[in-house]
Amino acid sequence: MPSAALQTTTEHLTLGHALTSHAERLSTTTALVYGTSNGTQDQRTYAELYAQAAAVGAVLHELPSRTHDRPFVLIALPNGVDYVASFFGCLLADAVAVTFHPPLMSTMRAGKAWDYRLEQILRDCEPSAVITAPDLHSRVRAVADSAALAPLVIAPDEIAWDADVEVGTVRTRPEHLALLQYTSGSTSSPNGAMVSNANLAHNIAHIRRNLGTGPGQSAAGWLPLFHDMGLIGMVCHPLTAGMSLHMSTPTGFLRNPLGWLRTLSDTGSSFTIAPDFGYATAVQKVSEERREGLDLSGLRHALNGAEPVRRRTITAFAEAYRPYGFNPHAMMPVYGLAEATLVVTCLDRQAPPAFGQVERQTLGGAYRTAEDSQSGAARAELVGCGTSISADIEVAVVDPETSRRCPPGNVGEIWISGPSVAGGYWGHQKATRETFEATVDEPEFRGRRFLRTGDLGVWHEGQLCIVGRIKDVIIHRGTNHHPQDLEATAEGCHELVARAVAFAIRDETDQDEQLVLACELLAYGPGVDCAAVLSAVRGAVLEEHGIAPAAVAVVQSGAVPRTTSGKLRRAEAAQRWHADEFKPVALWHRGETSKGGQP
Repeated sequence: MPSAALQTTTEHLTLGHALTSHAERLSTTTALVYGTSNGTQDQRTYAELYAQAAAVGAVLHELPSRTHDRPFVLIALPNGVDYVASFFGCLLADAVAVTFHPPLMSTMRAGKAWDYRLEQILRDCEPSAVITAPDLHSRVRAVADSAALAPLVIAPDEIAWDADVEVGTVRTRPEHLALLQYTSGSTSSPNGAMVSNANLAHNIAHIRRNLGTGPGQSAAGWLPLFHDMGLIGMVCHPLTAGMSLHMSTPTGFLRNPLGWLRTLSDTGSSFTIAPDFGYATAVQKVSEERREGLDLSGLRHALNGAEPVRRRTITAFAEAYRPYGFNPHAMMPVYGLAEATLVVTCLDRQAPPAFGQVERQTLGGAYRTAEDSQSGAARAELVGCGTSISADIEVAVVDPETSRRCPPGNVGEIWISGPSVAGGYWGHQKATRETFEATVDEPEFRGRRFLRTGDLGVWHEGQLCIVGRIKDVIIHRGTNHHPQDLEATAEGCHELVARAVAFAIRDETDQDEQLVLACELLAYGPGVDCAAVLSAVRGAVLEEHGIAPAAVAVVQSGAVPRTTSGKLRRAEAAQRWHADEFKPVALWHRGETSKGGQP
């Protein structure tokens, strides 16, 4: 059953109960508006969204559960109303939603990768049904056949719904599994985090409590719905709160970042959420002339998470949009992960993040002290992501070698315990034990299990700051370098560098890990001096970090591999490098002459 904290912060036992309640109390209120690629809008009131979800739920409720106690339903749809209705249909029917993405690109390589990933997940969770677009039916069927599985393949337009349907009984229970959220990393074996209805209700209730969101407010965003930040943060949270949600697509945002800002302005939205690169893109790709007419004065909470939050992004966005009513205090760095449902820490309302500087070499050791820098040594930025969103969620910075908490100011691995933490990985007992069953060797935590995040953090001025990832650390000549620091230096050393990824390579002759940086530029074309970019990156990284790159490459826009939420996939970048798949526009390699100068 839900915790006492949950009962005092929300009237809804589950998200299904919330939608049912809104269908009665807010029946004519606009719930969801989706901008389509052809410029039209697809929208639903709360009564209509419930009716469509209930129709989906009625179909799912009749499904055989096969090998599970309840049906598992994989949703492979593009962003849109049908995705939202299908997800809530699963919740109403007490089925387990399994989120997945449609093919993102049409290339053969991307197609094969999508098929392979789909087959892995089908084998892992053995769903009773797959809800997907009509043009993907045959493809999904072929992949399922190759996995010797026979799920029912359903298209949303095959399910008729009546807007005047009566509100029925919600079948789901808080303790039941609601969502299988497959992590977005590039692991060889997918792990599905088991998120219960109680996990969802607890996390969203405390997001609402911290932000003060509710009926009468609007939200706007563009995140992909198969990822936890988009599905839970951008959809489930506003709809559970009774807000009106205005959505576009990730591709629409990338093509026209101004559209996101226009929607925030036109709707007077008080809430949005995006990764750091989204806010950076809104500064870099929207000129001052195109910003004219914007009014962002209604935006109270602009959550920034899913990847390292950069102080320069916060500053640049505030400076760019302050003339258009944006309140700098509305920018809220947050920390979270799918294994903890979504949000773990955030700032108090209207409280600024804590900023700090530390000497870069103090971050070189994974668990060494990070003290305020007083010398002239190169420095790294710290950005505070606030404190735990709930009193019953414990956030500890731990030295995993001793399983004891680090003193304040010391870097350690972030461990989490509380009602928002998922139940483990579906069907992967070993991974569950290793990740979800850590124990802190201190009397006050005896008998309490912790989630090991793999993220490195430090408490600074009472706020959690994210330093990096344990597995991403690059070890060069006995010194550890966090790739986030190297990437920040590369991105800040030349005005044309839009995004960089740092990764380590090693061959049979190397006794040490060698650093490679691949950089995407803001613009290409005649007159762009790539050689100057290569030189600037090499010099800045060597000067600030004391590490000489083995190679620096300028690559085509979109070549740097990222997860669907925008996180850099450094391991995949290294694999692409070894397979010679980057095909750089310009390249500097130690011991060789630079290739390419002006594209």
